[in-house]
Amino acid sequence: MWAALALLVVLPIGGALAWSTEWSRQPVRRVRLGVVIGATLAGCLGLAVVARAWPAPSIAIDPMYLVQAVEGGAGDGGRWYLLLWTLGHTLAALRTLGAARLTAPTFIREVNAIFAVVALAALARAARHLAATRGEAIALTLLAWSAFGTLQLTIGYLDVYPFALAVTAVYLWTALAALQGDVHPLWPVTIAALAPFFYVGLVLLAPSVLVLAIDMARRGQRGRLVTCAVAAVATAGLATVPGFGRPFAWSTWIERVGRGIAPLGLSPTSALLPPDYMLSAVHAREVVHTLLLVDGVGIVLLVAAATGLALAGRLRIRVVSGPTLLSLVVLPWFAYLVAMDPIFGAFADWDLFSYGAAATSLLGGYAFVQWGRSCPRHFAVLLGVALAAAGIHLLARLNALSVDLQHHLVESPYHTQ
Repeated sequence: MWAALALLVVLPIGGALAWSTEWSRQPVRRVRLGVVIGATLAGCLGLAVVARAWPAPSIAIDPMYLVQAVEGGAGDGGRWYLLLWTLGHTLAALRTLGAARLTAPTFIREVNAIFAVVALAALARAARHLAATRGEAIALTLLAWSAFGTLQLTIGYLDVYPFALAVTAVYLWTALAALQGDVHPLWPVTIAALAPFFYVGLVLLAPSVLVLAIDMARRGQRGRLVTCAVAAVATAGLATVPGFGRPFAWSTWIERVGRGIAPLGLSPTSALLPPDYMLSAVHAREVVHTLLLVDGVGIVLLVAAATGLALAGRLRIRVVSGPTLLSLVVLPWFAYLVAMDPIFGAFADWDLFSYGAAATSLLGGYAFVQWGRSCPRHFAVLLGVALAAAGIHLLARLNALSVDLQHHLVESPYHTQ
């Protein structure tokens, strides 16, 4: 209680004071490579220690399924095909080289610490490409980092979702940089083409690639556009070689994915929710609760700031822009949240949708910053309130989803027949 009250007092005041400094109003500048490397290494070490000391509790059976699959046990793994292949071979190699006592859970958590640092660094880089000043870059970074769907995955999380978060964040960073001409679009396009073979849910990145394609076409960069298209097809084709022994074995991979997402929930024929349940008030409540859990602050900022900009007549939607690209990640993710059946219930299976926080926090933060440029004094205080709300949410939920779990499962039961 006292910690929450302290956040509500300190952060709005601190935000107002920080926003008034000349330093915060200066343009965003490049960070030296040595600083980036040093911070990344320190972050990897720090989060690896945290993963051992305070691992996130597991509230569903998926983590144990992942451990079994990495160990080479039973499990199809089509949804995580290349990720399981990479983790399994890396663990085997480390044991051969002398780490015979290294357990799969410890190995996965420490690899996930690396993914977590990559995700946090990439979100900070993405924030830089959305911001006009240092203050805005820091505000966007803090809003992205403090989303529960982001931060919970960085603390010794035993599942595939830290990887999904890292890939989503890196894609957003490189895609935003490509729109500004700082990075070749080949990078985000290739990431989007390869990512689903590591985790099938990352296919949700695909619609946003259209923004990159339109951007290249508008600039008359037809050569780049063809190069990116060829590279994407070639990358996706070669992705099947490690597991299937031949390129372009997409039908075999899709068939394996289908086996991995067999209907186990409310629908007897699909892994998606039945239409009547999808449109029910019960599910609407589940969706709202999941949104608030994953990134409540980002969602509220997005709705409130976008509405404020629209009422003031300052909402500008351009086809080729960072916000449009982010929107084309958020919208498919939201459709996925509405349609996909979380068989362990909306509470216990929350992480199925967790990595969407990367896009919702950046888009919500950007809309908030855009609104705040016309009223910086109000923005500074409200930024502190937003960060305090995120902090209070984290105090209540971080590494604490297992607390009173049975009561939560009564409210959000398993979706099993």
